[in-house]
Amino acid sequence: MKATIFLLLFFSSMAMASSVNINIYGKVTVSPCEVENKNYLIDFKKINMRELQNNTNTDWIDFSIKLKNCPITTQKATITIAGVSDSNNGDYFLNNGSAKYVALNLIENRNKTIIKNGTKLEAVINSQTKTAEYPLSARLVKTGSGISTGTFKSHLEFTLLYN
Repeated sequence: MKATIFLLLFFSSMAMASSVNINIYGKVTVSPCEVENKNYLIDFKKINMRELQNNTNTDWIDFSIKLKNCPITTQKATITIAGVSDSNNGDYFLNNGSAKYVALNLIENRNKTIIKNGTKLEAVINSQTKTAEYPLSARLVKTGSGISTGTFKSHLEFTLLYN
């Protein structure tokens, strides 16, 4: 009988467990608003050079940057517009095409404010629809003498910050 007790004590000491730590990490955040359209193409089609030579500008083309599905806690969104400024007039954006002395004039539609590189616009999120909108207009303008025919290309980037 003594041998049986010794074996039970021996096996019970081998069955002892070690403790293991499990650390779990994460972060709870609010998703940002969704941008309705991530690529905008504003096409001025063919422009008669005579229009720009006579110190007139092209007609405005209206478009909007729209946000949707904004979180309930988001009250406003600030958009920062970045692009290369025209060397002849810093209020306009550079033409990367082949036409000379033509630039992009961009404005905010609500109060007709000129938008230039680094401009920030704020929009209040509609608490019912969870949407916001930045209404904008673009046109081409003459920036110097010696205007020439050619292509027009300008590139802008938008960064959004939510509050």
